Amino acid sequence: MISLSSVTKLYNEGRPNGVRAVDNVSLDIGADAVTVLKGPSGSGKTTLLSLIGCMARPSAGRVMIDGRMVSGLPESFLTEERRSTFGFVFQRFNLIRGLTVLENVMLPAAPLGPDPQALAEAARDRIAALGLADKADTPVEHLSGGETQRAAIARALINDAPVLIADEPTANLDTDLTHRFLDIVADLRAEGRTVIMTSHDPRIWQSDLVNAVIEMQDGRVTGAFA
Repeated sequence: MISLSSVTKLYNEGRPNGVRAVDNVSLDIGADAVTVLKGPSGSGKTTLLSLIGCMARPSAGRVMIDGRMVSGLPESFLTEERRSTFGFVFQRFNLIRGLTVLENVMLPAAPLGPDPQALAEAARDRIAALGLADKADTPVEHLSGGETQRAAIARALINDAPVLIADEPTANLDTDLTHRFLDIVADLRAEGRTVIMTSHDPRIWQSDLVNAVIEMQDGRVTGAFA
C-alpha cells in the first residue's frame, strides 16, 4: 500500500512564477493493482507520480510505503528506496543510444555490484520474457517503437521491483502496440506487481485491467473510480 497524506508540491515557492503543482492530495494506492492517474496537461499527474516514486520530495505532507514514511528520508536512503521498490518507464523511454538492449537493461542493477555473468543472464531472461531475445545485442536506436517500449520495461524490472511506474506509456504508440502494452501489464499484475501510470489515453483508463482511475485537475484529485 502506498499512502499520501495532505501532499503538496510547490515550485519556485514565494516567487511571482510560483506553481502549486500538487495541492493537498490524500490518496491510497492499493498493492497488486493497476492504478491510472488521468487528467489534462498541467493537471499535476506527472508531478504526483514523481512524488509516489520518491523521485521528488513533497513541500508538505507525507508519503508512506507499507506503513513506512519515506518522504522525509535522507537522499541516500531515498535512492535505495527507489532502487528496491520502483521500476520506472519514462514517456520517452530514456534508453541510452549507442548501447545494446542488454547493456541498457543491465544498467540499473550495476550500482548493486552483482556478479556480471549472473546479471547478464538475468537481463537476457527479462528481455526474452518480453519477446526481445533476438534483439538483446542490438543497439537501441535500431529498435521499433514497440520494441523500445518493451526494452524500457525490461530495464525497469531488472531489480525485480514490486512497483512499476509508467509516465504516459502509450503516448506515441498506435492501437496495436497499445494492446500489446496492456498484455504486458496483465502479465505483471498476474505476477503480483503493482502498476501505477499516468495517461490521458482512454484505451488505457477504460481497460478492464485497470483497478482504479484517479482524476486530477489543477493539482487536485477531482475524482476516484474503482
